Amino acid sequence: SCNHRCVFCALDFMGYQPRFLDADLLMTRLTEMGLLGLRSVMFAGEGEPFLHRRMVDIILHAKQHAGIDVAVTTNGVLMRPDISERILGQTAWIKISLNAGTPETYAAIHGTRPEDFGKVCANIERAVAIRSQQGASCTLGAQILLLPDNRHEVVTLAERCREMGLDYLVVKPYSQHPQSQHHT
Repeated sequence: SCNHRCVFCALDFMGYQPRFLDADLLMTRLTEMGLLGLRSVMFAGEGEPFLHRRMVDIILHAKQHAGIDVAVTTNGVLMRPDISERILGQTAWIKISLNAGTPETYAAIHGTRPEDFGKVCANIERAVAIRSQQGASCTLGAQILLLPDNRHEVVTLAERCREMGLDYLVVKPYSQHPQSQHHT
């Protein structure tokens, strides 16, 4: 474990081992899937897509070489302006999981520092500006997973999303499978 707040240390603490798909192999498979008629792919899931050091290359390859429309769900922390500049013209949509309308609730839900909320919002505002400068057609939106801890901030987040220039906000109800081993 390192001395600072590190995503990899946090994942290891939770029992996750960082594993990344081989980018070259994935790009080969994306090309094959494109030839077989695959029309779109979404990079998301149980992890942050931009933790993969070659995610931008993978996105660009999927669109430019395989002819596959690309979508991304991200927490927005690593979607810095340099990344937005490269991918906004190549993606159909990007959805950022914010899950709160204030820095304090964001920090509590995401297990991070309140300042990170401002960092994500700044990344979003820059992405909106870059999209406009480029004339890109990428739809930019946000999502909040509705929890007892954040239900009072849905309107605040909706207003913030509008101010940042996002196209939509998804309010995603939390549901838990009855056979789940973890209960909240």
